[in-house]
Amino acid sequence: MTDPASYRPRPTRLGHLVLKVRDIDRSLAFYTEVMGLEVSDWIDHQMVFLRAGHDHHDLALLQLPPGHSDAPEGHYPAVEHFSYRLETLEELEKVAAMLTARGVPIDRGIGKHGPGANSFLVFRDPDGNNVEFYTDMTQIDADHPYAPSVWDGKQMATFDRWNLERFLVPPPARIQALLDKEGEA
Repeated sequence: MTDPASYRPRPTRLGHLVLKVRDIDRSLAFYTEVMGLEVSDWIDHQMVFLRAGHDHHDLALLQLPPGHSDAPEGHYPAVEHFSYRLETLEELEKVAAMLTARGVPIDRGIGKHGPGANSFLVFRDPDGNNVEFYTDMTQIDADHPYAPSVWDGKQMATFDRWNLERFLVPPPARIQALLDKEGEA
């Protein structure tokens, strides 16, 4: 058996970027009206998924919590994560084993998002940036039309359609809070 730490991923392209924004409506207007992107889906009024091509999203905007003011000149909102596409879930699982064997911190996953229906694995680079590998993004084109919808951010299926069954690490605090509420009901 091969050492999992020696596995080398084969990403096929840069996938998508998630930006944290101070005013989601202002940013949405910019990216739709100035950049020409199309809306694919929303999670509540906190996150919007946008596309330039056939992928469900190549950019997502994530609303920062209240209290974030305009950034000083030269300072910009943070990147939540950027992603690279892998071809199969099997490869994603091999990458997860490699990351674990190398002691690379996994942030969330393996899971399957609601919006976009892509499987995901998010981990940290040496500087603490979130990097994601994903597979199986919903494709939208003339042969595969799609109507945007609003996903409920308080539903587990919005975050992970697999209900954390394949997660390798504890869920993020906001997802744990959902689980705790469900347990109280």
